[in-house]
Amino acid sequence: MAPTFSTVAGCLIGCAVGDAMGAPFEGLWSESIPSADLLLAGFHEYHGYPRGQYTDDTQLTLATIESVVARRVIHIPDIARRIAELWRHYSVIGPGGACTAAAERFLATGSHIQMGAAVGQAGNGAAMRTASLGLWFGDNHDAVISAVTEVSQLTHRDSRSIAGGVVIAMAAGALARNRKLNAEAFCAYLADSCRQINPELADLLVQLPLHFESNSAIDFIAHSGQEKPEFDRPIITPFVVPTVLAAIYCLIVHPNSWSDAVTTAIRLGGDVDTLGAIVGAVAGARDGIESIPRHLVETVQNSRSILTLATKYYHVLGDWHNTGEFGGNASQRT
Repeated sequence: MAPTFSTVAGCLIGCAVGDAMGAPFEGLWSESIPSADLLLAGFHEYHGYPRGQYTDDTQLTLATIESVVARRVIHIPDIARRIAELWRHYSVIGPGGACTAAAERFLATGSHIQMGAAVGQAGNGAAMRTASLGLWFGDNHDAVISAVTEVSQLTHRDSRSIAGGVVIAMAAGALARNRKLNAEAFCAYLADSCRQINPELADLLVQLPLHFESNSAIDFIAHSGQEKPEFDRPIITPFVVPTVLAAIYCLIVHPNSWSDAVTTAIRLGGDVDTLGAIVGAVAGARDGIESIPRHLVETVQNSRSILTLATKYYHVLGDWHNTGEFGGNASQRT
């Protein structure tokens, strides 16, 4: 069954709104971030940009979906080109180091092969842009995993980053189809989707619900995947493992509220534009665009153009789901 327009629009505009909500507070500790009510009241000023300005998290997401809409397939070289164009035109906002290096390699060579950061660089630059791809293949899990792996590798070749991209796409697709999944089943489903890519992240996802009933959940999330914690206090760094675990945590503990899920994510502190973008996108796919405060939808930058893109993506998705043509026919590598 094809996703509804509300699901598709919720995913794309939710990404932008969550990103723009978190952007002014990137890198801050939780106690320095405003209350949930203040976050939801309206966008805060972000480094001289207009209020409601989103960052590279949303820009790369939109570039990916613009490619899918134009090509009507997931065309890996075209996605790479569109991502790199953001750097060619100096239009990218708040870029991460790995994505910048990947774009520069593409601009220098014209090739997406070996474009992504080498193994060992496990940032969240793939996970931040893959949620909307989870709507493309429906419940064809193998196709989602294969295509999102390739899209993730454009910026990150480390298995942790690739697994993170897959988990976020699978989360969006699963919750768009069934928003009533319980914590254990949901985490087990996500763990199964990434176990062949990175068993460590899979194991951590299975363990995540065990920490919900205690005060250890945030410590567990913030310090996961690290031999030695980077900070004494919990904060969500750009490392993909805690980012993904934090996103899934916020979605589970707030199963019925886009606003609560996103504000909880942002108030964890750290890389909160990315975390806001991810949770905003997945919760938007789960709850629909109606769940996102209307004044934020209307005042996020480029709202109308994002909704126009969502409309186009919705129609392309409908065509794919109606024909049933998935798998290899939906992804092109050359």
